[in-house]
Formats: sequence, C-alpha cells, structure tokens
Amino acid sequence: MAVLQAQGLYKSYGQVKALDDVNIEIEDSELLAVIGPSGSGKTTLLRSIAGFVQLDSGKIFIKSKDITDLPPEKRNVAMFFQNYALWPHMTVFENVAYGLKIRRYDKKAIREKVEWALDFLDIKSLAERKPNQLSGGQQQRVALARAIVVQPDVLLLDEPLSNLDAKIRMRIRFELKALQKKLQIATLYVTHDQEEALSIADRIAVMHNGKVLQIGTPQQVYKEPVNLFVADFIGVNSIVRIKPLDKDIVKVGNLEFQPQQGVLHLVIRAEEARVLPAKEHVTLKEGDLKLEGIIMGKLYLGSKHRYEIKIHGIEEILFINSEEAFKINEQIQIIIPKDSFFVYWQ
Repeated sequence: MAVLQAQGLYKSYGQVKALDDVNIEIEDSELLAVIGPSGSGKTTLLRSIAGFVQLDSGKIFIKSKDITDLPPEKRNVAMFFQNYALWPHMTVFENVAYGLKIRRYDKKAIREKVEWALDFLDIKSLAERKPNQLSGGQQQRVALARAIVVQPDVLLLDEPLSNLDAKIRMRIRFELKALQKKLQIATLYVTHDQEEALSIADRIAVMHNGKVLQIGTPQQVYKEPVNLFVADFIGVNSIVRIKPLDKDIVKVGNLEFQPQQGVLHLVIRAEEARVLPAKEHVTLKEGDLKLEGIIMGKLYLGSKHRYEIKIHGIEEILFINSEEAFKINEQIQIIIPKDSFFVYWQ
C-alpha cells in the first residue's frame, strides 16, 4: 500500500518550472531517494510534501488522506531541514523532545524516546549543550534525531548526512536504513550523493528541470538509464560524441553503429572501464568496446590514478581511473564491457 502519493504536482516561480507534472508513490517502509542537479526540483518536492510550499496544482495523499491543503503541523510528517533549524535557547535534549511535547507525550515516554534517539546518533553526551556549543556535524545529528524521534507517517530528509565525516556517514547509512525499516517509515530522501542514494535506497527518482525522468531500483537506474541525462548523471562517466560523416556507418573503436538522426552520444561508465598497455593481448566478449589512445595526464588518488586519455580518432578526452601505473604519452587501450556503456542519438 502506498503511504505517500503525489499526483500531478506543478509549481512555478515566474518562468521557472520547479515541479512539472511530478508523480511519485512511496510504499510502507520504503525509502525513495531523489537525486538530481541543483535546481532540478528536489527540495521543492520535499517542501511541498511537508506543507511549506503551496502548489499551483496537484494532489498529495498520505495513507489515502488528501493533505494537499493541510498546514504542516497537521500532516504527520517530519522533515530534516538542511539548515538544521534548531532552537538556540533549548538544549539538545529539549530540541529533540520538542515535537514529542507538541504531540502531548508524557514525560516518561519523552525521556525514553529522546534518549533512544540521542544514543542511536551517538550524541547522548551532548544532551545538555546548546546548539551554539556544537559543531556543524553535531547540530546535524541533533536535527536528524528530532526528525526520527516522533515516528511520523512520512519522513522527509534533505541531505541528512552531508556535514558528517566520511566514517560516521558510512556507519549512519547502515543504521539509518535499519532504523527506517524497523520503524516502517515511508521515507523521501533527497541527496546529491549518488553513492549514498544507490546504497541506501529501495528506489531512486532522478529529477531534472522539475521533471521526474526515471524511477526504479538502484540497479535499474544504474544499469538501464532511460535517456542520455540519466546515463550521464548516474555514476562516474565519460562521454564520446560523434557526428556521422556519412550515411552508412559510424565506427567507434572496434564497434560499428547504424547512423540515426542527431549526434551519437556514447556514455561510458568510467568506473567499470579497464586501462591496459597497448600491446597486451585481450580477448573481447561479444559487444565489448575497445578504444585505443594515449595518456595525456594523470592524478594520484591513493589506491588509483585518474588518467586523462586522448582516444585516437575522437576529439573528446576521456577520464578513467585505474590501479595500473602508466606514464605520460604511453600508448594504451581501454576495454569497456558491453553493459558498461550506453548509446544515445540526439
């Protein structure tokens, strides 16, 4: 059963369409991650569901109840604000307890729930501090604790882990996912971090210019992108663009493509490509792509190098990470498995 349904949402600011016929559903205990570039409509969608943005048209339902015109406090949703929105005069404990007090929980229940939330996010020792005594990452964890402690019908998270350091962020991903499933909270999770979305989401919605371009499992969105934008946006990619010079065939590396209208865009999953010495023998599987080129530049990334590669016969420069060590001006070959590149004409 869908806990949250957003149907035909439109919102414009002058000539800018922040939401353009957006339709989403979130099932009971499901986590839907919304990703897209800045200005794609992610936060507007989140704030519309929370009740902070008045829609031009469309309907929002929570558990089949039309909440489109209800004020935020009547929607039984909890939102994590990107700017934290903590009360400066309250302690951490009081900030987290605030929503429970509004909902008229008794003192014992408030203390138990708040202590559980603080312990879960590893901030129990901060309970008596004020927000101005906390670091940015600590403030963010307090805001997250305040959102989850009320056990809402829908949890709205806007970049909840962005200010945490890498180790804590990785741990909280696992714990947040486990908590969300345990409490069976339908969750809308906005993030710029694709790895975060792929690892934590049950489904992913990709937005661009106010539209939802694709909704699917992380595997579907990554392996079966519906268009050039989604293919390029998800993952670490390089793009080869070729304008056909004749009507018979377009050759890229060892593969040939039938010309269609427009320019050929070949999106290569750079993280799945292999860079090998030019003379190394490679047995290709059917559909694999082989490109030959020369190393133009490199950056040391610790466990890998990031190479700037000029492909023979192609104008674009490709950027590929590899554990192999190559020298500048060395001739190389790139092997891309057939499921690791996508072809679009436009």
